[in-house]
Amino acid sequence: MYNNFMFDAELLGNLEKHFQEKKVLFKKEDFAYIAGKDTFKGKMLGFLTTDYYRREKLIRGGSLVYGYVFRTWTNEVTFTRPYPMWILFSPSQTFKNDPDLFVSILSALQAIELPKRGQSGLRKLFTMLNAELSEPKYFLIPEPYAQGHLVYLSMAYHRPWHNNNLKLGINPFIMGASISKEILYLPTKYWDESFKKAYYEF
Repeated sequence: MYNNFMFDAELLGNLEKHFQEKKVLFKKEDFAYIAGKDTFKGKMLGFLTTDYYRREKLIRGGSLVYGYVFRTWTNEVTFTRPYPMWILFSPSQTFKNDPDLFVSILSALQAIELPKRGQSGLRKLFTMLNAELSEPKYFLIPEPYAQGHLVYLSMAYHRPWHNNNLKLGINPFIMGASISKEILYLPTKYWDESFKKAYYEF
């Protein structure tokens, strides 16, 4: 079920303030936890990429945004290992004020049918949205699907211990386009009580 309820700029702003206050007291274990480097398997996931080594800097200098998780994929039944999730997100204040805007954009994207021939741009968009192995990073959603807004698509790995009850829909992410092309999930242990209530008790 998509959890598009009770999320607005004030709620995200309070979470950002709470996170910034906690971050002042962070130890290296906190950075490793958010960066997904707190386990051996986590340290191996993505270690050949440049962005892997920018995660701590992203945590320090990035900002929180609403991301709209619309798809996940795993063949595990125990959910003990990281698995991919696909997210729509935007740095625009418009989506902080009204993250429900993601819903209409997603509806338009999900209505796309794979062209039989030609239209390479549309075929690429369809693949990024639907292929099990697609790994988009800051893939710009084109018009008319973006409906006049700046919207990106990314894949990120969800670590089940970061949120053992992940819901499709609105979730908090750390982004910093000038720092990294990755976005990182903000684990529930760093959420304030108001955000937890909005997320779990809608």
